[in-house]
Amino acid sequence: MAGFWAWLMGDVSPTSASGAPALAAPGSGDSLQQAIVGDILGTLPEELVTRVTAARVPELKRALKGHQALVSPLRFEKFENDTKADPQPYWVGSCNYPGMSRHIAIKKLVEELYWEGFGVLGCRLATDDTVWDWVPVPRHLWSMDPSTQRVTLHDSIPAEYRMRVVLVPLGANGVMADGIDSIRQARKLEKARQTRLDAPPAATELHITDPAFDQMKRKEKETLATSYVETRAKHSVSVTPSYIEVKERGVSGQLDLFEDAKNSLRLELAMHGGVPASFVEGGKEGSDLSYSNEQDRQSEMWTYGSAEYAYAIAAALSGDDVVGPNAEVRADLSHFSVPAPTSIDPEAGDASQETA
Repeated sequence: MAGFWAWLMGDVSPTSASGAPALAAPGSGDSLQQAIVGDILGTLPEELVTRVTAARVPELKRALKGHQALVSPLRFEKFENDTKADPQPYWVGSCNYPGMSRHIAIKKLVEELYWEGFGVLGCRLATDDTVWDWVPVPRHLWSMDPSTQRVTLHDSIPAEYRMRVVLVPLGANGVMADGIDSIRQARKLEKARQTRLDAPPAATELHITDPAFDQMKRKEKETLATSYVETRAKHSVSVTPSYIEVKERGVSGQLDLFEDAKNSLRLELAMHGGVPASFVEGGKEGSDLSYSNEQDRQSEMWTYGSAEYAYAIAAALSGDDVVGPNAEVRADLSHFSVPAPTSIDPEAGDASQETA
């Protein structure tokens, strides 16, 4: 249970303090998608690209936060014969797991879908064999038999939440699969940019313009060059004597080139993250979600990005093994779709129906 609780609390280094075996963190070698950057790029130290390193890419981190901010507050409600059920299942508004809320549970499920394209729910059953409560299970705490496709939860998960397993497929690959090449590029670009900031380019030449100093000894020249490098590394600016002219052979505006490359890559990351490009640019426009559809109610980010996660969750929770036969689950969108509340109906495949 220690490993499961550590993941819920955001601790990437679970321990075995309570007797449970020490488990891998979410971004460990148990992740679905991995790659050794050094094997492919060669010029940089090896780096294991997992969810931990992928989350260091600011654009992907911001995209995830955006989807979580839109989907986590949604209330997923049970409907029977197109009418809201009364009473609602316990899991609709509550979570019995210690220290866990329904908001956090949905937020963590969105994270699993975002990175992996697949989520797993550990369920606690009611007396009528429907789901009474559920929690998302992180990737490193479940395994799948390659032959039977049967999912098994780790023993560290409390037994009451291993009574039933519900699969939540996104219907598409996660960012760790489709976006892995862009993640590699982003990490390589960041490392190269940092290296460039820490030292002047290798082609920098300190040209002595005064012939009076032509007879400087080699040690004196090395001292002068070292002083220049150290000052540039510490402050990015260096003051040189009047007889020194700084020449950069074959390099011009390196930092501008890094920014151009980053801007180009940012568009790819936005596409993989399912957000508008303006959302990850870091400018003022990135904080505004402009409504752009014909009803002027749903933002571009919701329509073409976050809605996918809400549909997937609603569809999975609509299964007979969750809410029973002749029932479905819809997400109430009234908290941000005003003045006409709408809901997600996974059976209809659109958001055109109003909640009761």
